[in-house]
Amino acid sequence: MSAPGSRHALGRSARAAVTALMCLLVVANLLPLLWGVLTSFKADADLFRFPPTFFDFAPTLDHYERVIVSGFLGSMGTTVFYAAVTVGATLALALPAAYAFDRFEFPFRQGLFMLVVASIPLSLGAAALLIPNYVYFVGIGLTNTWFVLPLIYTAHQLPMAIWIIKGVIESIPRELDEATIVDGGTHLDVLRHVMLPLARPAMGAAGVLAFVGSWNEFVAGSVMVDSPALKPVQPMIYSFIGFFGREWGPLTASATLAIVPILIAFALLGHHIVAGLTKGAVKG
Repeated sequence: MSAPGSRHALGRSARAAVTALMCLLVVANLLPLLWGVLTSFKADADLFRFPPTFFDFAPTLDHYERVIVSGFLGSMGTTVFYAAVTVGATLALALPAAYAFDRFEFPFRQGLFMLVVASIPLSLGAAALLIPNYVYFVGIGLTNTWFVLPLIYTAHQLPMAIWIIKGVIESIPRELDEATIVDGGTHLDVLRHVMLPLARPAMGAAGVLAFVGSWNEFVAGSVMVDSPALKPVQPMIYSFIGFFGREWGPLTASATLAIVPILIAFALLGHHIVAGLTKGAVKG
């Protein structure tokens, strides 16, 4: 039997090892980001200096000026619109769907929900569906329209949103539904006055994830629209990888600008992800 002192020493060593590992992970994730941001402020002559330096250079905004002149800010505004429509449509569809899956009995209920869960990887992108989606949308004449990308993004983000919100609805007592119905309310009233307020953290989490997923989507945005006015931000970043190589200055400047809305979203609403996933959303 080990002595208490040795157990405490082992515990301290384990905590120190975990702390060191976490610090290493933070550095490994932040270092490329810091390097990219600093590179965006370097003049062309400083981009290829050897050995490279972190801070020993004269900052310049030339790359940002070129990116702005290229219409990149317009693409950012377009992508904000796409993301806002996607978030609104996703939450409007996910709440009643999650409510129905949890509260009602209907044929193939379990099978349909398993299909929803199996579709969650769509939120990470669906390159495998690109060709059939493109052929289908070309056939019905919906490519190169303002709503085709929000439509695809909503389809991608909806399964994750349903799963998250359903987990919270499972923890809401059914007696609240019954009390609303007894008082003369309808299931729509239950959604508005019971589910919507109590599932708000889960909806916030689902909304943030839907925003990030639609903002970062690249494949559909590269293929489904051709007009520069309809191009989202990610394909615009890729446009700085030209035939003669990567234009590192504009490339890192555009990537830095594209990160800003994500940082704002997490700074304002990131706590909803923690709240939403700790109030029952991790249940199957």
